[in-house]
Amino acid sequence: MNSLKKTFNLSYDDQIFIFLDQTGFQNKCNSGKLWFKPELKKNIIIRNPDRFKINAFGSYSPNGNSILQFRQTSKTLDMMTFLGETRKINTIHQNTANELEILLNKYYHKQNRIIEVPENVKFTKKEIRKELTERKFDDLKSRISILGTEYTSLLDKYRDKIYPFVVLNITDKEIANEKVLKRENLKKWRIQSEIKLAQDLEKVIGNDYWTDKFKKEKEITLFLDNAPIHKAVLTKKIAKSLNINLIYLPKYASDLNPIERLWYTIKNKLSTKFIENIEYLKDNFLTYFNKYTQTDSLAKQFLKKFII
Repeated sequence: MNSLKKTFNLSYDDQIFIFLDQTGFQNKCNSGKLWFKPELKKNIIIRNPDRFKINAFGSYSPNGNSILQFRQTSKTLDMMTFLGETRKINTIHQNTANELEILLNKYYHKQNRIIEVPENVKFTKKEIRKELTERKFDDLKSRISILGTEYTSLLDKYRDKIYPFVVLNITDKEIANEKVLKRENLKKWRIQSEIKLAQDLEKVIGNDYWTDKFKKEKEITLFLDNAPIHKAVLTKKIAKSLNINLIYLPKYASDLNPIERLWYTIKNKLSTKFIENIEYLKDNFLTYFNKYTQTDSLAKQFLKKFII
């Protein structure tokens, strides 16, 4: 870390320094610590019995623009689009920022559609029983077909009378196993769809049209930890296309990142508040983020030691 300036030829004037990380917060978190006088009673904190939880991506810049976004998930695709947002607010040319915003909105819409499918699909016991019955009936028909077509036609003729017996043969255990299998297949579909969408985004941003645009922008030097989504191949590729230089902090030393102190401060402030609803939590989190990212005080020690 001491050789960062020498190794990467970092300059405070020529580059935009950004510290990136993601975090989560919930109103029932017990990590908040409050000071009280020993001679007095302990502080009483009133909490909302309802649970509210947020997942946020943040980038803090002492010499550029900072941004905070709330996301439903923390996948590679989320990381890629957030890098795009970070690049967008730190562009000199407004036309580039506008075009990038339109592109990112397109992928947000596609990702939301993928996320919403598993949440909206409900597998009822009645539907699964009907599907299993149809499957078993077709299986019975295929077995009888070996004997000849006259037997299969006879089965179709008396289908209404045979069908109820097949329905009764379906057990609750079979229905439960089928429901689990359907959920797993839906989860696999979602993962594969998000991977394809991320690959498509990387191809689009990686073409000559966009790379030429971003080469005209000021280079971004981004400090981040070694989380899997930070070191993903697609993350590295899109960062290169966006003219973002990724510098990974040493393993197990994420506390070096100044944005970690920002998260700690915000969570400490929120831990004493009565969280009315999820909107209240998001509004206050964003307010504190905007307040504490106005100065470079959080990053001074890091910049003095490794950059300036």
